Amino acid sequence: MDIFAQLQKVFGFSSFRSNQQEIVEAILAGKDVFAVMPTGGGKSLCYQLPASLLSGGCIVISPLISLMKDQVDAALAIGLEAAYLNSTLPQNEQQEVMARMQRGGYQLLYISPERLALPGFLQRLKKSPFSFLAVDEAHCISEWGHDFRPDYLALSRIREEFPHLPLAAFTATATEKVQEDITRRLHLSDPLLVRASFDRPNLFYQVLPRQQVNKQIEGAIREHKGEAGIVYRLSRNDVEKTASYLSARGIAALPYHAGLEAGVRQRNQEAFNRDEVQVIVATVAFGMGIDKSNVRFVIHGDLPKNLESYYQETGRAGRDNEPAHCLLFYSRGDFFRLRPFIEQLQDKQERELGLQQLRRMMAFAEQPMCRRRAVLAYFDEEYGQENCGACDICVHGTEEIDGTVDAQKVMSAIYRTDQRFGAGHIVDIVYGAKSKRIVSLGHDQIKTYGVGKKEGKGHWRSVIDALLAQGLLQAEGGEYPLLKLTAAGEEVLFGKKKFIHHCILAPEEVVPQEETHDRELFARLQLLRREMAEEEGVPPYVLFSDRSLHEMCCSYPENDREFLAVNGVGQVKLRQYGASFLAVIRDYLQEHPEIEKVIPAVVEQKGKETPHKGLQASDTVTETLVLAREGLGVAEIAARRGLKPITIAGHLEQIFRQEENDLDILRFIEPDLLQELTAQFVANGSVRLKPVVESMAGRADYDQARIVRGYLQGSGNIL
Repeated sequence: MDIFAQLQKVFGFSSFRSNQQEIVEAILAGKDVFAVMPTGGGKSLCYQLPASLLSGGCIVISPLISLMKDQVDAALAIGLEAAYLNSTLPQNEQQEVMARMQRGGYQLLYISPERLALPGFLQRLKKSPFSFLAVDEAHCISEWGHDFRPDYLALSRIREEFPHLPLAAFTATATEKVQEDITRRLHLSDPLLVRASFDRPNLFYQVLPRQQVNKQIEGAIREHKGEAGIVYRLSRNDVEKTASYLSARGIAALPYHAGLEAGVRQRNQEAFNRDEVQVIVATVAFGMGIDKSNVRFVIHGDLPKNLESYYQETGRAGRDNEPAHCLLFYSRGDFFRLRPFIEQLQDKQERELGLQQLRRMMAFAEQPMCRRRAVLAYFDEEYGQENCGACDICVHGTEEIDGTVDAQKVMSAIYRTDQRFGAGHIVDIVYGAKSKRIVSLGHDQIKTYGVGKKEGKGHWRSVIDALLAQGLLQAEGGEYPLLKLTAAGEEVLFGKKKFIHHCILAPEEVVPQEETHDRELFARLQLLRREMAEEEGVPPYVLFSDRSLHEMCCSYPENDREFLAVNGVGQVKLRQYGASFLAVIRDYLQEHPEIEKVIPAVVEQKGKETPHKGLQASDTVTETLVLAREGLGVAEIAARRGLKPITIAGHLEQIFRQEENDLDILRFIEPDLLQELTAQFVANGSVRLKPVVESMAGRADYDQARIVRGYLQGSGNIL
C-alpha cells in the first residue's frame, strides 16, 4: 500500500504531520493504538487514511452527535464512502444505513456510544465486514477526565466483543493518569502509544484585567474584522447579555447555552459553522461539537475552571494551523463565582482537586511567566525555549513595579473600615465614589477617601488582585467575600516592606506587516466558497480551509496541476470545485496584470513528486461543453461525468461568461424564468446567489441561478 500516494491523491497533502505516519502504519499492521494529539493535530486523518485503504473500512465511535454530519460531509467531499448512525436520523434512514453497513458499503461509519447499548446492534455490527475500530474523544471514558461520560463506560466491552479487530483510541487532551485509565478500560493490547506535544504554536495567548468586559470583548472582536470567533461566558445570563450587546453594535453574534431550545441551539450553531454570523457567544455547553477550522479567535470573558478546560476551549481556534488569538479577561472575583460549584461536589477528593485546579488556573492568569509554558506544564510537558514568541508575557515582556504607595492606599482603606468590606466598596473609597452607602457609613470622611481619583477604578481593582495574588490580602466569606490584611500585608502597610509586582509592558507601536496573501482575491474566494457551500448544504470549511484559500491567494493557480499543488486539494475536490475556483483566479489575474505570479519551488516540486496528480487529459469545463453541445442537460451531464449538478452548473456559468460561446441559454432556462431571474439579479444589485434564490421563493434553484448569472455577466456585462 502506497500511503504517500493515497495521502496526496485523496487528501491533497504532500506530507504527514508529526506522528501521523507511524499511527497509520500501526493501524494498517493490525496494532492497537492510543494517541494523545492536540486539537488541529490531524487525528481524523490517522483513521480515515487506513479506512480508505483497507477493504473493511472503520467504525468510528464518537460522542459528537452534533458534529457527525459535518464529519461525514467532509469525508464525502474527498471521495470517501461515509455515513453516520445516531438518533437524529429518521428510522427509515437508520435501517438503510445499517443494511448497507452489513453489506460492507462504508469506508467510514460514525456511531454514538449509546448506539452500542441498543438491543441487537452489537450482533449486527459483528456481522459487518469492518477492519478496525476507532474511539474518538477517548478521555470521555475516564472518570479522571475533564469530560467524563458514563455512557462511554460501555466501551470497555469492545475488546470482548471484537477480540480480533485493532482498536485505535484518540484524544486531544489527557494527563498521564487519564492516559493510563483509558488504556486499562479499553483493554488495549500492547498498543502503540503516541503522546504528541500539546503545543499549538499558531495560538497567541493573552490575559488582560477584566473591567468593562462587554466593551472589552467588542474591542477585541473589532480587531478581527470579518473573522470567525467564539466568546465564552460563565453563565447563561452572561451569554445573553454579551450576545445582545454585540448585536446592538452591529456585530453578527448569536447565543448558545443549554437553556435555549434544542432547535434554536442547532440553528445558531449551523449559522456560525456556515459563516452566516461572525461570533457565537456561549457557555461551555458549546464545546466538543465544533469542528470549524477557520476560527481566528477565542475570547474568555470569565476564568475557566481549570487549565484542561481552557486548553480545550482555546483549542477551537486555529484548527487549520493558521494564526489565531486566545484572549482571557480576568478578575480575582472569578474565584468566588466558581468556588461554590466546586464546593457542591459530594466527594471530598474531587472537591479538593477542583479547588487545586482552580487555583492553578488563577496562577496562569496572574503569574508573570510564559503562558505556553504554564499550559504545557499542566500536561507534564516541559517547554524547552526561553521565549515562546506567541504570548503576551514573551512578546511584550514584564517589568518590576514598586507599588508600595498604591498598596498602602488600598490597605489603609481596608484597615480604617475595620476590614469588614469587600473589594468593590474599597475601590469606591479609594476612587472617591459618591454612593449613598459610603456617605451613610461616613467613609467619605476617612483619610484615604478619593486619593485615587486620577487612576480610575480599574487600576485599584488590579492593585487588589495583585495584593491577593501575593498573599498580602486574603478574601474571607462566601459570595461576597471581605478583604482582610495578612501579617505580610501589615508589614507593607506600616512601611516595613515594599510591595513589588510585575507588570506586562505595553506593546510597542506595531508596524503593519506586509500581507502574506492577496486580501482582495481571498474575499472573492471566500464568497465563492460560501455560495457553493450554501448550495450543497455544508459548512464552507468542508469545501476548503482558510489555509487552502490563503495558498491560492499566494500561488495564483491557473490550471489543474497548479490547483492540485494547493494544500488540501485532492482529485475529488479538483473535479468538483476546481473549475469554479480557477475561473475566479484567472479573472482576477486578468483584472490585475501588474501581479507577477511566482510559483513557489515547493509547489513545483510537489507536482513533480506526484505524477498521479499530473495534468488532466482535457480541461474539465471543455468536457462539459462538448456534452452540452450534444444536447444533454445539467442532470444528464452530471450523471455521465459522475459529478454533482452544482459542478456542471458551475462549468456552464464559466462557459456563458465567455464573450464567445455557441450555447443557447434557453436550452437550460425557460424564457419566463430567465426574465424573472434577470430582474432579481438587477434588483438585488449583487452577484450573490443566496438573496436571488431566496427572493424566488422556490421557483428557481441555485444551479439555475448560477447559470443565469454567468449568462448575464457574459452578455453585455449586465452584472
